[in-house]
Amino acid sequence: MTQPLRIASPSDFLELMPFLLGYTPENTFVLHGITNVGLVGPVMALPLPADPTQWRPLAEAAAPEFIHSTRGRGIDILDVVVCLYRTPQPGQTPETTAHLLGHMADWMVDAFCDFGDAPVKLVLGIVGNQWWDYTCHWPGCCEGAPLPVGDHPESVTAQLRALGRIPGRPSSEIANEYRPTHTNARYRRALHEASTDFLTNSRTPRGRLIARQGTLNIIDGALKDVRNGTPIADESAARIILGLQDRRARDRALSWGPKADLPYERQLWADLARRCVPPYTELAPALLTLLAWVTWRQDDTATARLALREAMTIDSDYLLAQHLRQGLNQDVPVDRFLEVFRTAAAQDHADDEAALRTL
Repeated sequence: MTQPLRIASPSDFLELMPFLLGYTPENTFVLHGITNVGLVGPVMALPLPADPTQWRPLAEAAAPEFIHSTRGRGIDILDVVVCLYRTPQPGQTPETTAHLLGHMADWMVDAFCDFGDAPVKLVLGIVGNQWWDYTCHWPGCCEGAPLPVGDHPESVTAQLRALGRIPGRPSSEIANEYRPTHTNARYRRALHEASTDFLTNSRTPRGRLIARQGTLNIIDGALKDVRNGTPIADESAARIILGLQDRRARDRALSWGPKADLPYERQLWADLARRCVPPYTELAPALLTLLAWVTWRQDDTATARLALREAMTIDSDYLLAQHLRQGLNQDVPVDRFLEVFRTAAAQDHADDEAALRTL
């Protein structure tokens, strides 16, 4: 930014977040660090579970993770601003939801106090179109105030728009690109029919090698179809989804084509992720991580972060998603990852060729 932002009130932070994150958060908690070089410091956004009983351990884990990740980049945080976004559950009023968020606010403050590195300056709860400030101790103040509309010429929104910035779309709207449907029986049937043959053919070392190469060949054909505007056949889509559960096949896909092909890869991985319908949702992390990788290469870090978040919500131990999220958080150059992926893919290909000759 070419000039410092003027942040004078809690509502200014609420205006800032959709610009800072690249999307408008929903059912999320955001940690924003204030540094000695300006207000726009490091940010970490994590999903806020639907079950409030999971909030306290999440708060206790998030505080040290945030401090460690920023310290690893050589950033000193003076204060922390916490924003808690929550959509009221069926039968809940905004006031009831805000009261529940008040517990999370207390746990976040305690977690940072226990860690001892940076105090919490502000905790805001955002419920629908209203906000609460849990650090304001004046009765009736900052309780259920309407969200700022940013139409004042000196507002944060006006300042950022003057700099050519635009607020990000709602996270649910971005997720529509890749989130699996719950209703498509056709996708479910295709995965069911393909899984038996795939598992049978992959039981031996030679079978796994052949299945891996077959997966990569089908991906190559599917990308050609995407370039030509041809829909991916259900059988081919199911075969790719199953084949990418093989870590080596997935890793080879990370090193796929040139930058000009990224829009087609993005379309393919998003389409396949949407096809991971229940009860096959657990197959989605591979596709979501590939989508995150492609969107990161396209400089669309908002979609990359949300796709990784979705992958880790399905499988919290999915290692590649963890590595990519860490790389994003630490501003690792994307070309450094690409070089590693392409070197590893070349070695894997050579190893597979040698193995096929000996089996």
